[in-house]
Formats: sequence, C-alpha cells, structure tokens
Amino acid sequence: MPQVKGKEFSTPSPEAISPESFKRLLQISTRLSSTLQLDELLSLVMDVATELTDTQKASILLVDKQTGQLHFAASKGDEVPEGIVVPLDSSIAGWVVRHGRSVILSDVQSDSRFYAEVDSDESFVTRSMLAVPLITSKGVIGALEVLNKRDDAAYTAQDVALMEALASQSAVAILNAHLFHQSDLLAEIMHELKTPLMAISAASELLTRPELPADKHMELIYMVKQETVRLSKMTKDFLDFARLESGRVRLASEPVDVAGVINDVINITQPQAAERGISIVPELAQMLPMLGGPIQLLGDADRLKQVLLNLVSNAIKYNVENGRITLSAHLSDQTLHLSVRDMGPGISEEDMGHLFERFYRIPGSEKADGSGLGLSIANKIVEEHNGRIEVSSILGEGTTFTVILPVTAA
Repeated sequence: MPQVKGKEFSTPSPEAISPESFKRLLQISTRLSSTLQLDELLSLVMDVATELTDTQKASILLVDKQTGQLHFAASKGDEVPEGIVVPLDSSIAGWVVRHGRSVILSDVQSDSRFYAEVDSDESFVTRSMLAVPLITSKGVIGALEVLNKRDDAAYTAQDVALMEALASQSAVAILNAHLFHQSDLLAEIMHELKTPLMAISAASELLTRPELPADKHMELIYMVKQETVRLSKMTKDFLDFARLESGRVRLASEPVDVAGVINDVINITQPQAAERGISIVPELAQMLPMLGGPIQLLGDADRLKQVLLNLVSNAIKYNVENGRITLSAHLSDQTLHLSVRDMGPGISEEDMGHLFERFYRIPGSEKADGSGLGLSIANKIVEEHNGRIEVSSILGEGTTFTVILPVTAA
C-alpha cells in the first residue's frame, strides 16, 4: 500500500507535474485565493480535483470542532452525504487527518480503515482512492479525496503531486472563507443590534431628566421593556443561526407526531392572531390516517415546530386585519407538504428570490422588527431534514409557504 508523505505546497517541480497540469494549477490558484464564498469555493475544488485526476468522484471532509469527527463539506459526482459522521479513528480520511500524510489505495474495500457506512448510505461502491490532508498553519483541517480513477487505472505520482498542491491551496482558501464569513456575519449582527441598543440608550437618558413629565415615564419604561425583549430574541436568533451555519447543531432523527406539532403551533400563536382578529384554520384530515401508521416523518420535532412557528408568526404579522391563515398538511409522492397560507399583500417576484437571505427584509415593510434571520433559520432546519421550502404569492391576495419533507415507511 503506497503512502506519500504530505507536505506544504510550494511550487511543484516540472518532473512531478506535466506542463498542462501545472498551468491549470496556476490558473486555479488565482481563483481559489479570490473566492470567499465557501460553497462556490468547495464546488470549484471538486471540479478541478476530478478533472486533474480523471476521477469518477471527489469529496472534501472537514473536522467538526465541536465533535472532533469528520463531516462531508462537499462532494462531486453525487449529492453530499447528509448527516454522515465519519470517525477519525476508524476511517481512511481520519487516518490522513491524524497523520498528515497522503495515501493511495488500489483496493479500498479490503483496507481495515475503510468506513463502509459511506458506501452503504450512498449506494456507491468505492474501488480505488487517493486521499490527501488539508494542511494550514493552524494544523490539519480535513481531507480531500478522489475516488475511482476512470478505466480502473491506478493513481500515479503525478496525481499525488497534483492533489497535494491543490489541497494546500484549498486549505488556506477554506480557512480564509471561514474567517471572512465570520467577520462578515459579525458586522451584520452589530448593525442589526444597533437600532434596539440606541432606542434603549435614548430612553434611559430621557428617564434621568428631572423635567420629564410624569406621564412620559411609563411610556419610556414600556419602550425599554419592548426593546429589551426584542434584543433578547435577536441575540437568540443570532446564536441559533451561527450554530446551524457552522454545522454544530445535531438534529434528532425520531418519528415526528406531525398533528401534535401543528396543534402546538396553533395553540401558541392563537393569542397573537386573536389580537388582530385573525383565525387559524387547520386542514389536516387527508394525512392523519397515514402518518404515524404505515408512513413516518423522521426528524427533530422541536426544530420543525420552530419552522412552523416562524411561518405562522410571519403570516399573522403580514396578514390583513380579521384575515385568515390556513395551515394544511398532506402526503404526495413520498413527501409531506406543510403549507401556511395568509391573506396578506403578497410578495413581488423581485423580493421572492431574496427571502431566505440573512437579514433580508422586504423594502417598505414597516413591521420588520425581528432579527431578519427567521426565514434563514427555518430554511436551514428544513435543509437539515433533506427537505426544502417553496413560496408562491399573488400581489394583493396572499402568500403560501410550503415545507416539503421526505417521509419513510415505518
């Protein structure tokens, strides 16, 4: 089993890498150093890795700082394996990360370090592999793998040199993208916190003035209380979003009582809706006989409740006075559709494409007093359940948010 020692990349020698591949590496180096969006960066690395080694598939696994295990950050040639945790102590990628060395395997299935659960979960058979470490000044952050060289050819010394060079550049670029994202997110968070903090500061300063009329005291105290509650909710949303974004949240995978979740959501939001004369109408009859019996939804009930609470709260906030919200659920083609429909002003086509962006608010909205992260958080939770959220809207008539989740046989 040949092994090639990992090293920091300088400039590969002409003997190790062909002129064409060397030119391609120089081209990609510029793009890697200028790309700060992580998804775009990882996709680029996957494309180049499979191209340079003439390989069927490539994957990047990164070390989870919280658990110390590996998770798939990107995969080329198939979907990213969702929810698969790869152990450091009993996997090829883990060996590469622990030792900081590259490895070539011509028969992966016979290697004792091979973590077979990845293949079984993906319905993919790994035959050969070249895995190299992602090394930065802070240590090894993960591994870059290429799997199944085409025509069952063997990985060569040039393949190793190419992948180690690409991995070295990619590791630094991934680290920079993480740092940029963190600083960018922090700047946006501070901007969002500024408004309630300024309101509390101004009200507190006014309350210290002896000439302030007595009838204004309670008004200002109420303002401070209101902004404090808002600040608390925003802080919670910021932390929630940061954890989901970093992958540090581990969701449960248990049978979900969908009807129970919907009833809880209605009971919680009913008082808020009643203040504006809005009725919440459930339409659940079609799916109740099936879910929980022969068909189940596996997931995290609390997190899915959080998604629906966000959607229903928004429907109340942007609805017309004395309007109606329809909360429906039905099964279709092995998927569960949970819909929240309101009678509000609707959303323009231009704004629809930005709804799930963090801190995005529809221009001109006077009621956008939340954290600006509610829909982003909801979308991430649904994606963690291998689902998606669809939105349809008609200006002047209302908007429907539909959560689509896969179900399974009990």
